Amino acid sequence: MRKTSLAFAAVVAASLGLPAAAQTSEANRAALREIFEEMVEIDSSPTTGSCTKVVRAAETRLLAAGYAPEDLQVIIPPDRPDDGNIVATLRSSRATKKGVLLVGHIDVVDARREDWERDPFTLIEENGFFFGRGTADMKGQASVWLELMTRFKREGNLRPSRDIVMALTCGEETSNRVNGIDYILNNHRNLFDAAFALNEGAGGLLSDDGRPLVLQVQAGEKIHQVYTLEVTNPGGHSSRPTPDNAIYRVVAAADKVSKLSFPVQLTPVVREYFRITGPILGGGVGAAMSILARFPEDAAALRVLMADPTYNASLHTTCVATQLEAGHAPNALPQRATVTLSCRVMQGTTPEQVQETLEAAINDPEVKVAIVRRRDGSSAPPLTDEIMGPIKAQAAKVWPEVPIAPVMAAGATDGRFLMNAGIPTYGLSGMFAKSGETNAHGLNEKLRVRSLYESQQFLEGVVRAFVK
Repeated sequence: MRKTSLAFAAVVAASLGLPAAAQTSEANRAALREIFEEMVEIDSSPTTGSCTKVVRAAETRLLAAGYAPEDLQVIIPPDRPDDGNIVATLRSSRATKKGVLLVGHIDVVDARREDWERDPFTLIEENGFFFGRGTADMKGQASVWLELMTRFKREGNLRPSRDIVMALTCGEETSNRVNGIDYILNNHRNLFDAAFALNEGAGGLLSDDGRPLVLQVQAGEKIHQVYTLEVTNPGGHSSRPTPDNAIYRVVAAADKVSKLSFPVQLTPVVREYFRITGPILGGGVGAAMSILARFPEDAAALRVLMADPTYNASLHTTCVATQLEAGHAPNALPQRATVTLSCRVMQGTTPEQVQETLEAAINDPEVKVAIVRRRDGSSAPPLTDEIMGPIKAQAAKVWPEVPIAPVMAAGATDGRFLMNAGIPTYGLSGMFAKSGETNAHGLNEKLRVRSLYESQQFLEGVVRAFVK
């Protein structure tokens, strides 16, 4: 695809007679789109891609913007040459407080070209959307961070009161790779001398007709904990089937999990989200939210929200079967059958408690329930005036009269590692979408074009306010 240079955009804007501010805005958008296109079109999926290639491209841009080599740290874990990370620091000459950390993971979920309508690793703009793997999760926001960091350095007139640190990291999307944020915290903790961090985890909710309804700020998240259900037996010749079949047994166990509903745990953050959002949404769902905000044990309201996958995920721990592996030959009875469960565990619940609940629901001693790479949870960060003040002020400029609501992320982010390291972390992108619209992790992932550019405007204003 043809790259639109910053200079070219400025010339076009000037030729149209646009005011200087509009010319600057157009040039900034063009620079962001160029970075976004490059980032999406470098495959950084675990099976076929390389985060290190994204890191090297970012490093080139940062050096060209004027960063000194010592302000850029490329971190590649041993024996993982494709799992590169980069930490860039815009240093303050008058720092009076700890820095602000801008976090973005650059790895993406695998995408098979034969399954997609379009090439997943070609950025395609169509009908008001950007299509491509990682557009929504989360190369859009990572591109915004990189564009801001290069522009702040190139312009040289920001004079921040604190350091601005950007970390583009690898490994957030997988359970079997070194996690970049966790690795940096354990091996290069000095790079993250930050008072707080801004990360993914929340955007904004649009109405069915595309109106902004609520801007979201993520405050806390569930744990993504993987479990396996495994059955083993001696197997044998398939001409002599027996009732004790490993596949049948593990499938029966998985069926019991499909019917399992974990206890409701309505956290203060989710309750506040319902209080703010319920009257705005209206209808049956909005009414149920408003009721639960006041009466969190109302059974009828819970049934309404638990029928919606998005809101059900915020109410309690969930477990779902995602993989099945069984048998060793088509003409042999299976000696082993394994189901993988992806569980999203509520704050305050341990992986062991979920394991016990699964074992009780399955109630079969032949089914082994195992925790895969145990993960610790984290608490919600405080929504202080220091954090929320600049967010509210900038949101009022971009989306006047749109309320702000805290949310708990049903999915897991790298924020849990930062929270547990003592760095309060907030999910904030300003990227609005209808519920379920982006299809992150799924086929034909997409992001609204308008949402990307509004995010750029919003996040720039927020960062500038935090470092003024």
